[in-house]
Amino acid sequence: MRTYVVVMAVVLGVGLALPGPLEPTLRFHSRRQAEPGLGDLIQEFALDISSVSWSQQGNMVLSPFSITSLLSMLLLGTSGTTYHELRSALLYPATAEDSAVHTSYQTLTRGLIQDKPGMIVSIANRLYLQTGVNVLADFSQNAQRYYGISVRELNFAQNPNGARNTINSWVNQETRGKIPRLLDFVSPQTTALAVNTVYFKGAWETPFLKRVTEIGTFNTGTQNISIPMMSTMMKVPYLDLPDANAEMIALPYQGRQFAMFFIVPRGPVTLNTLLELEFYLDADTLNRHIGSMRDVQMNVMVPRMSINFKTDLADTLKRLEVTSLFDSVRSDFSRMTTDKVLVDRVIHETVIDITEEGTEAAAATATDLNRIGTSRTFAVDRPALLFIRDLETRTPLFWGRLVEPEPLFDRNP
Repeated sequence: MRTYVVVMAVVLGVGLALPGPLEPTLRFHSRRQAEPGLGDLIQEFALDISSVSWSQQGNMVLSPFSITSLLSMLLLGTSGTTYHELRSALLYPATAEDSAVHTSYQTLTRGLIQDKPGMIVSIANRLYLQTGVNVLADFSQNAQRYYGISVRELNFAQNPNGARNTINSWVNQETRGKIPRLLDFVSPQTTALAVNTVYFKGAWETPFLKRVTEIGTFNTGTQNISIPMMSTMMKVPYLDLPDANAEMIALPYQGRQFAMFFIVPRGPVTLNTLLELEFYLDADTLNRHIGSMRDVQMNVMVPRMSINFKTDLADTLKRLEVTSLFDSVRSDFSRMTTDKVLVDRVIHETVIDITEEGTEAAAATATDLNRIGTSRTFAVDRPALLFIRDLETRTPLFWGRLVEPEPLFDRNP
């Protein structure tokens, strides 16, 4: 028997632009910054995942929140070695009770979900079971309570293609059509398939002006590619990182709960440069740097781009010593079901679109502007790290490496 575990995350319209009022200094840190929280653990997990995934060439963008929330849901059903391997990889302190971990996810998820002008964040979880599989009541109740898991039965054994189409249809609906075909196949041996979706659509607080977007150059390190380059003079949170030979900006979204960060290395353009930069970072260092950012007036240049990434994280998790999960003999899901199951795949797909479009609103105003020359430029025109962060909880919804952006041309100029 097999359990197919699918993790899916998607971002749509990240760069939709809405102008809004600016404060002199953004509060880019939690009010509880002295105490490491769940967001910090998710950030460390993101860096662990990235550090063992350097065989992956090109772009790599993940949703650490999506992956950890689904793995934490699976933790509810595991025992023995499988339980301890998962818990260790997820970095949960030994002193933290399981109930505290799951309650923290429940609280975090509720705080992340948004549905208002300029910001949509929706999170959905579903567990598909083979008809007749015996799932323990405690697991079902706790999965629903902490992770909002809705359970559906499908006949994988007799109609795997129908089951695949049903799951793909649900993912397509939850991602507003951005991922119409997550699964290419489903095995008739599947007993359970878990899916987590994260959909993000945010509007920039300060817009890029569409009329000044023009074709520019992005240096991948191996070639120069032409890409629409958005640019606007704006006030942005900025920090020079001399110790890392890099610089960082944040582009806040309307409402200021979320922001997209770019960290652009200086010097030679190589993939190793990004590797060294990620090794330099940890959750505490990142929090400290973000807390030190100050608003600077500068010309910001960002590609109008799409980033698509799909992978099976099974090998990555094995490198993090989560191995029994995938072993037919050692896997232990005895708190989920009386059937013998294992995880076969961990499919993760992310789609990010960055544009300058949006609804016009009141012009931005600002005070206490720290000017470092009105002609200063921050250009995302070479490989960089990028991430979308919930500023209050320090949770990275998305984290990744931008190596070669896919040009996103305006279909309605």
